[in-house]
Amino acid sequence: MSLLTIVEASRKFNIGRTTIYKAIKKGEITPQLNELGVQQIDPQDMIRVFGHPGKKAVSGDAKSNVSVNNDDLVRELRLQIEELKQDKSFLKQEIASVRRDFDDFKLLIEHKQKTEVAETGETGAKQDQSSFGEQKKQDEKQTGTQPENLKKTDLEPKHSTEQPAKKGLLRRLVGEILR
Repeated sequence: MSLLTIVEASRKFNIGRTTIYKAIKKGEITPQLNELGVQQIDPQDMIRVFGHPGKKAVSGDAKSNVSVNNDDLVRELRLQIEELKQDKSFLKQEIASVRRDFDDFKLLIEHKQKTEVAETGETGAKQDQSSFGEQKKQDEKQTGTQPENLKKTDLEPKHSTEQPAKKGLLRRLVGEILR
């Protein structure tokens, strides 16, 4: 074999130039000078010190061990993905259930408000026979506030200043509906 320059040897053996210079300084490799004064190294010295040139082969055991670890990791990640999908679908069902319950309670409250308006309309008809009822009719004609023209704020119940005992949301809604 022909002699190699330090740069060529570092490329062929995948070793840094500083490592080669250190080996020269220790006396493990003996360089030779060519006619231009460039240091050259015998490839046999490089093989003796650093082993055969080229990339070092990875053993088959290491490759299979990595693939087994990757397979385990992939399997574990797939399980986690499935669990997350199940959690997501469960939460979607819970949200849909809460929305349905909320809509049902809202409809019940609206129905209750309509029945209260109807009840107040009946009591108004009884009062029409009195002079107070006649005055109310005149006020309604002047202001134009008949039950059809009532605003939503007129239908809301008045809040009392008493503080009720603390109850959960569901219990309060059911209590309002049952009253």
